[in-house]
Amino acid sequence: MASTRRPGAADAAIRLRSAVRGRERWEIAALAGRPALAEALENGLRQQPAIFQARANPVTGRLLILFSPDVAGFHPETVIRELLRDLAARGVTRDAGPGTPSALSRVLRRSLPQRSELVKPVFLSMAGQSVSLLQGLTFVATVNTARGDAPAFLKTLGIGRTGARLTFMGGLSLLMILVNTWLHWYRRNTWRKLAQGAEHRLRTDLFSTLQTQDLELFDRYGTARLSHLIVHDTSRVGDFIQRALDKSVEKSVVLVVTGTILALASPLIAMVLVLPVPLFFVSSRLFGRRAVAFHTVQTAASSRYAQMLENSLAGIADVKSFTAEGLEQIRLLAAGERLAAASVEAASYSYLQGRANEGIASMAFAGSSAYAGLLAAEGTISQPRFNLLLYMLPRLLSVPAETEEILQLYHRAASSAKELVPVLEAQPAIRSGPVRLPTAKVRGEVLFEDVSFGYHPAHRVLVDISFHLRAGETLAIVGPTGSGKSTLLRLLLRFYDVDAGRVVLDGTDVRRLDLRDLRAAVAPVSQDVYLFDGTVRDNVRYGRPGAADEEVLAALREAGAQSMLDQLPGGLDTAVGEGGKRLSGGERQRVAIARALLKEAPIVALDEATSHLDYETEAAVQRSMRHSVAGRSLIMIAHRLAIVRHADRIIVLEQGRIREEGRHEELVAAAGLYASLWALQNGDAPGGGRLEVRVLPDED
Repeated sequence: MASTRRPGAADAAIRLRSAVRGRERWEIAALAGRPALAEALENGLRQQPAIFQARANPVTGRLLILFSPDVAGFHPETVIRELLRDLAARGVTRDAGPGTPSALSRVLRRSLPQRSELVKPVFLSMAGQSVSLLQGLTFVATVNTARGDAPAFLKTLGIGRTGARLTFMGGLSLLMILVNTWLHWYRRNTWRKLAQGAEHRLRTDLFSTLQTQDLELFDRYGTARLSHLIVHDTSRVGDFIQRALDKSVEKSVVLVVTGTILALASPLIAMVLVLPVPLFFVSSRLFGRRAVAFHTVQTAASSRYAQMLENSLAGIADVKSFTAEGLEQIRLLAAGERLAAASVEAASYSYLQGRANEGIASMAFAGSSAYAGLLAAEGTISQPRFNLLLYMLPRLLSVPAETEEILQLYHRAASSAKELVPVLEAQPAIRSGPVRLPTAKVRGEVLFEDVSFGYHPAHRVLVDISFHLRAGETLAIVGPTGSGKSTLLRLLLRFYDVDAGRVVLDGTDVRRLDLRDLRAAVAPVSQDVYLFDGTVRDNVRYGRPGAADEEVLAALREAGAQSMLDQLPGGLDTAVGEGGKRLSGGERQRVAIARALLKEAPIVALDEATSHLDYETEAAVQRSMRHSVAGRSLIMIAHRLAIVRHADRIIVLEQGRIREEGRHEELVAAAGLYASLWALQNGDAPGGGRLEVRVLPDED
């Protein structure tokens, strides 16, 4: 049911602004300026069955929720408060303290670890702008020379005639133009190299960090969002280094040099110019923070759009099968509209700040120019000095007026840095242990002792699982869909850690083992095979890059893929496509089996590894594999019980618990769950009838 609290009834931290049946708008103080909290709150609310839609705005601190008002016991305020407490406990609401560097500063420190890298480009920017100013001063001196007020250094050089002086000044101007042109090219090229190196370093650092993270992080972020971070957000930081830092140094030189010249030429005019400076800080206060916040919202919207786009394209076969093209267009259109709105808002505030600064600078120029003209008319300053002021004033005032591009680059880089920092500084919960496995002496003995585990604390997938796989044995794991079969392999590979109990390999708890050694000891083949874009040879050799072609062919033969290889147009050089999409499901599985066999790990783990093969091919592969894995430990997860009947031991799982354990004949004779599954798959229904039933493979 809807909340009965009226606007103003809640406390200041969370206040109901408006409410109609099934729609409420809340104001939450903690959301303001915290995009990560806003996104986490949105995601948490969307998982509530009663809530259709949730939108949290980190700029305004407002939250809009659409929900079913007929769900008994549902109170939006209670749910919001509980989620906020949970997020606070997890540290999502924490902001950087006063002494904590900003996200952009932390990212720049990682991408530019050596400050000495900045010396050359900064020097070139200073030199280039200095030459540019000298070029302008040379022009002013030329004008004064033409009016008969030649600069003193011409007299020192002994150039007395007006024509000679103008010729000299013209040649000096030409020299300045040539030097300035070369310096401009060389400086831009130097900044570009620095930015590309920093961007590459940051992208490599991010990818390297991701390689060490737990699977939970990949589940939470999604592939598209992580790709967006690696490609687009690092590029924004690179743009900031290349263009914004260069322009900032350039404008700093202009500010210092022209300000000094103006102060020496006329302290009164310099004072007039300083008067509107506080207005620039007001402009930054009014527009700068909101611009950063909206750019952060834009970054999140862009990432979400990329995620939806990738999902739609990856599932295009299903989209077409269910004639859902229109639905996908509507979903992407809505996401695109949110992205466009966020982009407009972000650009708008940066534009407003830039235009405000330009307006303030224009007013300062008008006032100072008028005052300089008055002083020249009264004879307080000379005509050459007035000409110098007319040249210097616009150059000085162009500094705040031309900050729009710098602000845009800064706002984009700052918002991207806020997205990058949580991933760059993430620490995996699963860390490598101190114990190394002797590569040549791994026996492959696996022990599960009272193992309990759940992907979420409220739901246990496995409960009190205990079994012992001796070295060289074959263990089969069967059971209904969702009973936790595949989860056992994930715990063995330590993609996740157990909640209770322990998993032991060769007498050592896997949590104490070196992760690389542990995973090198297991060769897995999953039901949903993923092949990397490349050739058949590349994919089979993935676990052993240095394997010879003869070894690759031998592994393919053992995997029952010889006839398949003969039919492929390029043989081992056949391109498999992204994810192996150029091959059939059965062909992908045989390549994956060959990949696992070539790895020569002491433990082979097959998770529905032959589910896409026909019965005849499957039987041939099984016979070949029994020979090729002789002496190695073999774990087989299967729904087709016919392929596990020869296993040394069979474990039957149901609802995360071991219900039965034994050999095939023993389990059939026990007339329990295994026996019923065996009868079902062999068409022997209770009562003597015949059932034409085929159990399809699944994912746990």
